[in-house]
Amino acid sequence: MTAFKDLNRFIDYCRAKASYKNKMASIFGLTLKEVSMLYEEIDKSEFLNQILLKAGQRKSFFNFSMSCVLRAPTLYCLCRIVRPETVVETGVADGFSSSFILEALKKNNKGKLYSIDLPNQPDQELKQGRVTGWLIPDDLKKNWSLLIGSSRDKLPDLLSRLKKIDIFYHDSDHSYENMIFEFNEAIPFVRKAGLIVSDDITDNNAFRDFCYLGKYTSISLFKLGVIRKK
Repeated sequence: MTAFKDLNRFIDYCRAKASYKNKMASIFGLTLKEVSMLYEEIDKSEFLNQILLKAGQRKSFFNFSMSCVLRAPTLYCLCRIVRPETVVETGVADGFSSSFILEALKKNNKGKLYSIDLPNQPDQELKQGRVTGWLIPDDLKKNWSLLIGSSRDKLPDLLSRLKKIDIFYHDSDHSYENMIFEFNEAIPFVRKAGLIVSDDITDNNAFRDFCYLGKYTSISLFKLGVIRKK
């Protein structure tokens, strides 16, 4: 059974890898060339090399980690396309995703990232001596604000204070209940043409159900889901 599941996962990954640029172009009304240029921008950057070296990772086609092109690099491209003033994310851990978002904001020359993290949750334990977001380069932290605590405690107040956001990114507790909670909390504050992005959408049906019930247009890129609010 495990081998069968792994094979299905591999097939899903290959399908997503073959179509991700076309999906990105379609949801934003861009050309394939425009989307490709953004992925090339991050792929050839010194930033990517430095982050991979610091994290002890390397680029590989068979890569399901956050450095996979369908995950953190896509977050970078989304932020380059939308050019957000305000991004909110839940779940930081090492800060891999946060670093890519912040690098895009730096490239855009505007924007701030607000992060919520409850450290050392199962499967996201930090090594001894490391703190939340330890991977984030120092020069990117000026555009970063971190709140320590659960999203249930911190997210409603943060959104109320910000009033309007451009991108919401979920990468905290991936239980069905928590994902639905975060999507429902965030969507009223996301501006028109803004995004709700979720990692690990294959863990359960929360993202699919949220899109279906709200009639939201979305794309799925393996484990990453993107909604563009109309």
